[in-house]
Order: sequence, then structure tokens, then C-alpha cells
Amino acid sequence: MPVYFPFLKIMVVAVALLGSVVLIWANSSLNVERQKIATDYEKNSNLLRESFIIEDVWLYKSADSVNVTLRNIGDLAINATAVNVTAVNSAGANACGPTCTDTETAPYNFPDNINGVIQSKQTLTIKVDNIDWNNSNAVSLDITITTERGSTERIFWSVT
Repeated sequence: MPVYFPFLKIMVVAVALLGSVVLIWANSSLNVERQKIATDYEKNSNLLRESFIIEDVWLYKSADSVNVTLRNIGDLAINATAVNVTAVNSAGANACGPTCTDTETAPYNFPDNINGVIQSKQTLTIKVDNIDWNNSNAVSLDITITTERGSTERIFWSVT
């Protein structure tokens, strides 16, 4: 039996080294995943606390523009990053092709240079120009607002 002791010692050392390598690898992998989960949790919980509504829409047919008023009803400030306005016909399709869609992306010409950030319980009016809803098929506008965190609000507003 004394012949196997050196071999047994080598095996124990090899298993200990291999176990250490696996432990170090697993620990670093789990830390990366833990950080990713924490980031996703924070992002999603902030997304749940972000809430806004489209409060009013003013149509200016003579100027082909729309003023969209947003009200922040959530706990966090929001940053409106895109406003998409499309003229829609009675079947719910685009009324006049690409000429009646306009997407405004930040930075807009916001009043008082607030750069699209709406604090909690405040309102903001965004002006979207070059909307062609004078087409005889257009019965409403499809208005979609997107925020920096990915929240969206969509409304159909009658133009008749």
C-alpha cells in the first residue's frame, strides 16, 4: 500500500487545484449575473414607477401641426424621446402614405429649454409639424409618445 500514497497525494492536490479554478470561475460568473439582474431590476422598477398620459391634442390644419400635451402622473421625471403622429383612415390604415407621418425625436423645441424632461405632476406641450391630414381619407391621428426608459402611450385623435 505504501506505493499508492504518492499517487494519492498527487490526486488530492490536482483535485484541490481544479476545485479552486472552478470556484473562482463560478464566483466571477455569478457576480456578473448578479450585477445584470440588479441593473434589470432597477430599470424595470423605475419603468413601473414612470407613468404619463396624453392629456390634450390641439390640431392646426392651416399649419399642418399638432400640439400634444403630456401630463406626468408617475413618481419619476420622464424624458420624452420620440413623438410619432400618423394620419389614419376609417379602416385604421395609413391614410395617405409616408407623406402623412411625421416623427419628432429629441431634442425638440421645448418651451423654456427643459429638453423634454417632465417632472412628476407637471405637463409639457410638444409641437409636431408637417402632418398632412387634409387628405379626404384621414379621420384620425395615431399619436405615440416614447420615453427614454421605453414607456409608450398611444392615442387615436379624431380630426373630423
